[in-house]
Amino acid sequence: MAATLAFNPDTDDQRPLAKVRVTKLKECPMLTEGCMDDHVFQQWTIMCQQFQKHLGKKDSEIVSFVVDGMLEPQFITWYHANQSRIDSMTLEQYLHELQRFALPHHWQTKVHDTILGSYQGNTAFADWVVVLQNLNARLKNTRSKHTLSDTSLKAHLESHMHPDLYRKVNYKRIPIGELADWIMEVVELDEELAKEQARTQAMINTSHAE
Repeated sequence: MAATLAFNPDTDDQRPLAKVRVTKLKECPMLTEGCMDDHVFQQWTIMCQQFQKHLGKKDSEIVSFVVDGMLEPQFITWYHANQSRIDSMTLEQYLHELQRFALPHHWQTKVHDTILGSYQGNTAFADWVVVLQNLNARLKNTRSKHTLSDTSLKAHLESHMHPDLYRKVNYKRIPIGELADWIMEVVELDEELAKEQARTQAMINTSHAE
C-alpha cells in the first residue's frame, strides 16, 4: 500500500493549469495562460524571487517587471484594474495579493487536511516526509494559519508512520531535538527495517523453494 493522501490539491480544478517557464535567470519568468493552484503559485513565487535576486532590482521596482510575465487574461485584467497600487507593492505584498485573488478560498484548508489525512503505508519514510514537507511549505510560504509547526508535523509523522516503524522508533527512543535531525534518525531506522524485511522475505522464499 502506498502512502495515502486524503485530498490531492493538484486535481481539485479540472481546467488546464498554468505553467511557469524560465529561459534564463536574468529574464522575467513567464506564467502561461491557465488556472492557478497552490503548486503553480509556489513555483511562480520561487521564480519571481530568483528573478529579483539575479536582476538586482529593489522591492519598489521588481513588481512592475514580473507582472509582465503573467499571460492569463484574468490575471492581466486584475493587474490593469489595480496597476498603480500593485506597481507600488513589494514582491511579498504582490504575491500575497495574487494568491488571495487567484487561489480558491478553501485551498489552505484542503492542503492542511491532506497532510493530516496522510499515512506512510509501504512508501519509504523519506519519500513520504518529502511530500508532506512540500505541502506544508506551500502553506508556510503564504503565511497560512494552517501551517503545521515542527512539533505538530513530528506528532503527525509519528502517529501515521507504518506500525512496524513506529515500534522501532519507540524502542530506539530518539532524543527530542530539531525536526530535521529526528527525521534523519527515523529514515535510517526505516532503511534498516526495509533490509530486515527483505532478508526475512528471502528466507521465506528459500524455504518454499526447497
